Amino acid sequence: MEENKEVKQESKFKRYLLCLKKGWLIIVILSVIGFLTGLIIANKTFNPKYEEISYSTLNFRYKVDVNINYNDIISENNINRCKNITKSLETGSKISTYKYVELKDYKIIKKDGYYTLEANMDSFNVSQDYSYNDAAAKGFLKHLTLLPFITDTEIEEYNNSIDKGNAVFTTYFDNDFYKANSLVDNKLITRISDPNAASLNQQDRAIYYTIWIASLFTLMLVVALVLIYIFIDKLNKDIKKEYDNKNIYRTPFHKSFFNDSLKVFKDLKSLVMIALLLGLVMVCKFIPIPSGFGELGLGFSFLFLSVACMLFGPYPALVIGLLSDILGYMVRPDGPFFIGYTIQAMVACFAYALCFHKTYVTFTRCLVARVIVNFLCNVIIGTISRAIMYSMGYDAFMTYLLTVALPKNIIYLLPQSLLLFFVLKAVSMPLYHMNLMDERISTNFSFF
Repeated sequence: MEENKEVKQESKFKRYLLCLKKGWLIIVILSVIGFLTGLIIANKTFNPKYEEISYSTLNFRYKVDVNINYNDIISENNINRCKNITKSLETGSKISTYKYVELKDYKIIKKDGYYTLEANMDSFNVSQDYSYNDAAAKGFLKHLTLLPFITDTEIEEYNNSIDKGNAVFTTYFDNDFYKANSLVDNKLITRISDPNAASLNQQDRAIYYTIWIASLFTLMLVVALVLIYIFIDKLNKDIKKEYDNKNIYRTPFHKSFFNDSLKVFKDLKSLVMIALLLGLVMVCKFIPIPSGFGELGLGFSFLFLSVACMLFGPYPALVIGLLSDILGYMVRPDGPFFIGYTIQAMVACFAYALCFHKTYVTFTRCLVARVIVNFLCNVIIGTISRAIMYSMGYDAFMTYLLTVALPKNIIYLLPQSLLLFFVLKAVSMPLYHMNLMDERISTNFSFF
């Protein structure tokens, strides 16, 4: 009995080694995700051991005597009101940086004929370009000085208006004095509590980052290995996967893979099925789920889109992506329409078609598809589209990318990939019985 047990264990170990070989891409992707997650957490939570503070200052005055308590300018209520501004009170241009501003140690000092507003902007430094950071910080400080004369109702109406709003908001502020005394020199006031603080902080930062990156990298590596171990029994070596480059393709890089998908536009049954799936996508638009990352939400529309793209191929997938965005905006508009998000939806659907259409679906393919969608479409195209639409500067772009878009898409990558795999597997047999999928594909969904 013991000898048989040893043979069985050895057999399972060899089987596991084979699974590792087949699942190498899963290991690589999850390891990279662990590295990026550790980097983001380290960047967000690192606190220098020695004080190294960079201050941004704003010299200002009003054109007329105003009856306000100047300390109200730096009150917590006024600061929170300023973070809710989405359009510049002076130009009407879109701004989205302010909601992420974390300036601290505000001070307002009365001087001869004017006031100086000062704040520690150390936590504002998302990029390492202090000129961008200081410009954004100065913009925030300037808006603080304008808000005491504006009601919350006026701010809400102004944020929601299509035009530039009412210029009366800047009537009291002396712009000439501001330009002459606050924009001439953008050098920062840097205070370091110890001459060697800069180098010591760099050493602490290197150690801190190494610990977080190594820990998350190792954790995701272990998750990948455990995930593969759990699905050892799903590897059926007796099943021989056949590819004829007609009904089943090994890769999408084949001429007929694309040309055959054009036939869908002439098939009434396929067009009706696309319409039904798009209808389900529209229903999902009305079921938003908060993600915990700013205004970004979660949804299940990607599941129906992936099914449609799996069935009908790359060219229909582009049309499906186009229609899903345009119709989605029509049934539930969320802000102004922008073509960048339409391109994002089309690229995402195209990726689903390349990974799933007329081929054996595996978890690895689901993971690859979600990597393309999460990082290329959501993080890169989505953030660039937002930056163009809201006239975001470099600092606002980096702030949004590093604090909202990238963390959200990293955290939800694995759950979305698993959900996608199990949903596609669940619908495969019904789709086969509807003559929409090859039987060999529907019966051979595998983890590897």
